[in-house]
Amino acid sequence: MSDTGRTPKSNRLIMACAGSANTGQITYQLALVLTREGQGNLFCLAGIGAHIPGFVSSAQKADEILVLDGCPMSCAAKNLEQAEIPFKRHIIMTELGVKKEHGRSPDPEQMAKVKEAILKALPADRPSLFPMA
Repeated sequence: MSDTGRTPKSNRLIMACAGSANTGQITYQLALVLTREGQGNLFCLAGIGAHIPGFVSSAQKADEILVLDGCPMSCAAKNLEQAEIPFKRHIIMTELGVKKEHGRSPDPEQMAKVKEAILKALPADRPSLFPMA
């Protein structure tokens, strides 16, 4: 293989809770932001939960999976566990100080703090896995 001077892209998948409370909304919105910023690729958690073979196989082949859950119920993580998909990074919004409240929109200040915590939890040697062209 020739050296082109480029670092190979890692296959980090982002699996996010999309619950109705503010905490679930934060996880999903941040997953979209992280994807746009090149920190990974948002992946269809519903496809995993439905045990669709192609989705399960793709997730099992991922280099890394970042799981974002809104609360201790950990629905996103449980979907992966039931499908026997391993993951190492699991971040729960309520453990970062976000109070779960139904019927409340995410607070932009809280979202910024949570995003900072997520970025700190990712490997420092790969600040951007998928640079935007």
